[in-house]
Amino acid sequence: MKKTLLLIFLALSILSTAYAQNSFLIRRIDIRGLHGITTSTVLNYMPVSVGSHMNDKASARTIEALYKTGFFENVRLSRSQNTLIVTVVQRPIISRITISGNKKIKTDQLKKTLQSVNFSEGQIFNPVVLNQIQTALAHQYFVIGLYNARVNVSISHKAQKEVGIHITISEGKPAKIHQINIIGSYSFKEKTLLKQFQLQKTHLFSFYSHDDIYSSEKLSADLETLRSYYLDRGFLKFQIHSAQVSISPDRKQVYISIQINEGPQYKVSGYTFSGKFPIAQSELQKMVQLQPGKFFSRKELIDGNKAMTDALGAKGYAYANINAEPKIDERAKTISFNFFVQPGPRIYVRRVHFNGNYRTNDEVFRRALMQKEGGLISTTNVKDSKRNLLMLPFVRTVDVSTKPVPGKPNQVDLLYKVEEQPSAQLRAGLGYSVLDKFVINASANQKNVLGTGNSMGLDFSTSAISTSVNFSYYNPYYTKSGIGRSINVFATHFDSSKANIADYATNEFGGSLGFSYPITENNYLNYGVGYSNSYLSIGSSPSKELSDFVNKYRRHFYQPYLTSGWSYQGFDRSIFPTKGFNSSLGATVTVPTSKHSLEYYKISFSSDYYHPIYQSFIGKARLDMGVGDGFGKYKKLPFFKNFYAGGTGSVRGYEGNTLGPKDSNGDPIGGDFEVDGSLGLVFPNPFGNNLRTTWFVDAGNVYDHLALNLRTSTGLELDWLSPLGMLNFSVATPINKHHGDNSEFFQFNIGTSF
Repeated sequence: MKKTLLLIFLALSILSTAYAQNSFLIRRIDIRGLHGITTSTVLNYMPVSVGSHMNDKASARTIEALYKTGFFENVRLSRSQNTLIVTVVQRPIISRITISGNKKIKTDQLKKTLQSVNFSEGQIFNPVVLNQIQTALAHQYFVIGLYNARVNVSISHKAQKEVGIHITISEGKPAKIHQINIIGSYSFKEKTLLKQFQLQKTHLFSFYSHDDIYSSEKLSADLETLRSYYLDRGFLKFQIHSAQVSISPDRKQVYISIQINEGPQYKVSGYTFSGKFPIAQSELQKMVQLQPGKFFSRKELIDGNKAMTDALGAKGYAYANINAEPKIDERAKTISFNFFVQPGPRIYVRRVHFNGNYRTNDEVFRRALMQKEGGLISTTNVKDSKRNLLMLPFVRTVDVSTKPVPGKPNQVDLLYKVEEQPSAQLRAGLGYSVLDKFVINASANQKNVLGTGNSMGLDFSTSAISTSVNFSYYNPYYTKSGIGRSINVFATHFDSSKANIADYATNEFGGSLGFSYPITENNYLNYGVGYSNSYLSIGSSPSKELSDFVNKYRRHFYQPYLTSGWSYQGFDRSIFPTKGFNSSLGATVTVPTSKHSLEYYKISFSSDYYHPIYQSFIGKARLDMGVGDGFGKYKKLPFFKNFYAGGTGSVRGYEGNTLGPKDSNGDPIGGDFEVDGSLGLVFPNPFGNNLRTTWFVDAGNVYDHLALNLRTSTGLELDWLSPLGMLNFSVATPINKHHGDNSEFFQFNIGTSF
């Protein structure tokens, strides 16, 4: 092939230079045969120009240069007096590239690979690179373990000098990891080391976790995990010599072999400090996590260093540096460190600026800051300020940077660059649940009224069992100290006969005024006053309990009440949390002002906890408790203020609201004491991050006196964050069903907003 190309090139050179028996001075260059390529582009590639002398050597160089561009199939030079005529046959232009068959890798990612080899729409088509692009695309699939991927390229000729490229990809089935070997591990069992890896050989749950599908990125991460495992256990000179990946002839199985050298194990003999100490050396020593006499741990070294640097940063030493200088004793196999402390100058914040807040007043952001102007900079306060800004519902992103003040080496300006997001929401919703049946809701909410950071909302909801309208207004900084104020006005109708409980209905309207006070970053206290006007109606065949209540206390109630509570918000995210816990404690007590006033109190507690267990497995726990009672002329909690249990959000596997005491008609009537909880295991699924699958055990009940006769159930839950909103499905079976209990195997909630 090379000989053929050489002969063609020589023939073209001989033919095209035959004219140049005598050299001449180029006065003009005429280029013919171009389509879509400008004359100036071609002239830039040519080694000669107007004013150059043209001879045999210049002719050969010119032809060679033009062929190297890849633009042309043929190049011919001729002369007309002092005009150099360049006649070319141009290769076609790529008018369009289409890709089909790809599912694992997005089209945009594949096109970026094509661009890296200069193959994209609008460029000259060079057939020489076809093999190159096939190899590049196939390699992109090999990286994620799809060794059976095949790439086929077809060419269609369109208009003159234009071609269309269609790439068809057959991804094939991924190769599975059949074996992972670690050679050279003497201090730890291979099984122990492999447990640290993301990649695993095929096992019983691989179809859920997909951890047996090879990925070069995951292997790199696993090798770093292996390195950290050894370095955190004293193996200072640990090395990974090689990591070889081989594939079976049928491309279905992957074999990974890792060659390591553990090296000796070193203990920490001690540590010292030197340099300057703005913080007492004794305080710094408390932050060092290395323990003399114990094996060296890189993690302990890094964590201790960070703790000391953060402590200095919190005191205004924003540019502090602590250098851990090691000293190794090979004979004793020990290592010691000298922590050289370089605090640098103390830095003050002159000004805090905000950029990007086109809708929101500066003051709204300033009140969220922990770092104040004129004071010493605190790296802790700067980070906390960024987090507080991100917690605002109308802020999407926040970047923070420092800018030195000219002529003031110990001063900086802080710049918070914020990206706002729309704060107004108009929503309509449609949902369905086993208990509520069809649910229709609509709302109009503004989370940043006129750029003040205040929120206002109007919500409406109706279903088979209830209808409600609610107006709310909240000012998170009613006072400069951070006390928030909320105003609510509401109206509700509730038909209990359609909610699996006793035959009554209530109509209620009223309002409340509340205040919230932040104790710490995640802790809040709230308290308030309210008033409600309630009307109770009972069915045509009421139970004795309902009739007795109406005969004794009437139907109409005018009710002032007081509320107080505490809440803690500690989830790492609001949707599908993976760690942290949220808790709340609330109390309501009525204030009797007339003979039409109810006299009761209710206290409720709720807590949810998530904790990572192993890889994508997450443990979760939930506990809900409530207690209430009457006082004054009321001997017990009014029945229509009772607690209920059973169904979604309570003890699944039992029909909603049906557990606990029943009235004389046999209908559930609830109780004045409630307890229910759940333990769950979130396990990986093959369908992506928008789906969460959980195995659970629920327990709970309601009582008319203090007792712990719990009902229990177990089952599977599926939560799907779909385009239609959050969908919740569960299948559960009672473990200790009693006579009179109503079970319900399948329960679900479907909702959406648009």
